[in-house]
Amino acid sequence: MADNVEIMAIELGITADPSIKIVQSIGSVLHGVLMELVGTEYAGQLHEMGLRPYSQYVFFDKEKGQYIWRLSAVTAEAVNRILRPVLDMPEKIFLKQKRGYIYIQDRTILEETSYEALMAKFWSGEAEYAQAKLRCVTTTSFKVDQQYTIFPEAFRIYRYLLRQWNQFTTFEMMDSDDLLAALESAAFIRDYNLRMGMYGLEGVKIRGFRGQIIMQFKRNLVMQRILALLTYYSQFTGLGIKTALGMGGIQSEVVQ
Repeated sequence: MADNVEIMAIELGITADPSIKIVQSIGSVLHGVLMELVGTEYAGQLHEMGLRPYSQYVFFDKEKGQYIWRLSAVTAEAVNRILRPVLDMPEKIFLKQKRGYIYIQDRTILEETSYEALMAKFWSGEAEYAQAKLRCVTTTSFKVDQQYTIFPEAFRIYRYLLRQWNQFTTFEMMDSDDLLAALESAAFIRDYNLRMGMYGLEGVKIRGFRGQIIMQFKRNLVMQRILALLTYYSQFTGLGIKTALGMGGIQSEVVQ
């Protein structure tokens, strides 16, 4: 697998100087650290892309009692040019905007996979998928008609994830208007526990939502598998706007 890693997720346990408050919006500051790390040329290429092949966000892990910086990439190039250098970063990183340091306590590779392997995971065997749980760990929003959405919609979520998949997959595209219409009618929000979230970005507060969404899949095996695949993929891509800056951090679980 090491030769064919196209999708990867890592976590860094972090602490900071007492003068620095670790909140979700520090993700935008850490994005600046990433761009310095990858260099001007590649940073410029990434900036030109409509969809970014990486996402990152910061959250507090209650079980570990630790702040976590989670980063993911969905192309082999982004794995090699962003995530692998992050794993080799020094333990002490100066944040210019905050005039202080963050400290990397530990580094974990959560997953390494490929598009072919991910497809096989959901298309081999007899498994049927009934539900998906999407946890929006950082403020999540979509921009629609120049307005930020403060509530999720199933069709918007899966349209976004299908677009991400088709943009970056090296294995099999799932690009068709018919499929999108079928997906939209094959899943609905069954339950949710959400609250309004605000994400502070360069002096602007962006409204969105945080919390858990439970998606129910209708009884169509093909659609169930595609929906399950896209739900699982969401934890690497993030969801909605500004996922490179720390918004739309997603943890997902597919239920059979």
